[in-house]
Amino acid sequence: MENILLHTCCGICAFCTNQFLKDNFNIKYYWYNPNIHPIAEYNKRLLSAKAKYELVEDTYDWRVWFTKIKGFANDDNKRCTKCWLMRLTNTLKKAKELKINYFSTTLLISPYQKHDVIKKICEDLEKEYKVTFYYFDERKSFYKFKNEYKTFGLYMQKYCGCVFSKNTGKKVKV
Repeated sequence: MENILLHTCCGICAFCTNQFLKDNFNIKYYWYNPNIHPIAEYNKRLLSAKAKYELVEDTYDWRVWFTKIKGFANDDNKRCTKCWLMRLTNTLKKAKELKINYFSTTLLISPYQKHDVIKKICEDLEKEYKVTFYYFDERKSFYKFKNEYKTFGLYMQKYCGCVFSKNTGKKVKV
């Protein structure tokens, strides 16, 4: 069975994605999410994901993330695109380092994310890094698996992760 490096944004999305990838791949869960704020929220999500899966963890440096999105605090489209690009680029770099030929992201299962934008970023990175992007669209399964995940009693977040999504509707200056 082939290895796949799965960018993992949170425990719930990892669980949902795992349900249909596990039969086709040996999944390596990659944790790189410097966008998650505050640190207490980051730790809750990390511990929730670790409770179910062994993670390949990368560093948490929110300053790198803030530098990348500087100037786009109140522009969701540009800010989110830059955030996804940063995290997925790191995923491809890690896949190359680990000599893994496939990658994907749990972001694709979420009905709350901009699926087509994330898909396009992944397709572009696939060409650049020569690592095969495994595409899926299982958003319709999210709620079914979410209910199953609840039975584990693990943390489920209420926002995407960044301070701007937490404060939706409020103008925030960076």
